[in-house]
Amino acid sequence: MPTFPEHFQALRQQYFDPLRDKLGLTAERTSQVSASGFASVSGAAGPVRVHFESDRGLCSFLVGFSNDERDLCSVETLAERFPRIRLLPEGQQRLSLEEQASFLCERWADLQVMFSPDHARETRAWRAAHAAAYTRKFAER
Repeated sequence: MPTFPEHFQALRQQYFDPLRDKLGLTAERTSQVSASGFASVSGAAGPVRVHFESDRGLCSFLVGFSNDERDLCSVETLAERFPRIRLLPEGQQRLSLEEQASFLCERWADLQVMFSPDHARETRAWRAAHAAAYTRKFAER
């Protein structure tokens, strides 16, 4: 069975590296693989930074502004703004790493606009409203 660093590196090579090459992502940043099971790599092109993270072995893509490492949005959340790829019975959309990478490629031009300086305020407001709605779901239980 592969160790955590080997697992992350294998998934990075399979999903992030080809995406980096296809989208022309530069300014790559890599975190150290930590003992707690967190690792990440990211690259930017224009106003968009794509992050590939592993948190205790669960990997996913996140997107953010190229100049802001903290304001991140999962690809699954971003995908809700577009026609759904697939829905689970409870109405949620869960995307495989392959589907997340495909979404980024297919919607790259849209993401460049969403995260551009001209649309940054709108994108941040949408993210805040989405996060508040998500939190309210748990408070109403």
